[in-house]
Amino acid sequence: MTAPNPPEVDIVARSFTENGCTVTAIIYEPADAQQILYGTVTRDGVLVGSYYCADRIRQQDWRIVTADGHDLTLDGNPVRPLDEGSAVIVLTTILTAPKDEIDQRLRDATRSPR
Repeated sequence: MTAPNPPEVDIVARSFTENGCTVTAIIYEPADAQQILYGTVTRDGVLVGSYYCADRIRQQDWRIVTADGHDLTLDGNPVRPLDEGSAVIVLTTILTAPKDEIDQRLRDATRSPR
């Protein structure tokens, strides 16, 4: 008995520029859907941070890791973007701000609507 051929799968890298940063996403592309494995953000060749999806099947429960290797937190609580786009916005606009503005920008971005 011969084992069936595994389905064809591609893992690709896609890069784009956002707010002066280079965003590179590593994507798993089976025949039926794509799943983002992780992404990195650099500015002028220096790592800003990375993002990944803890639940790749549902593409939810996103995480951000800062350039120093720690989960991004605000006031001791993890920052959890809703999707890849939100993670990219945090990395390309908030974490590239002057250091004394980052916490306030995170607070503004994560505040509940009134």
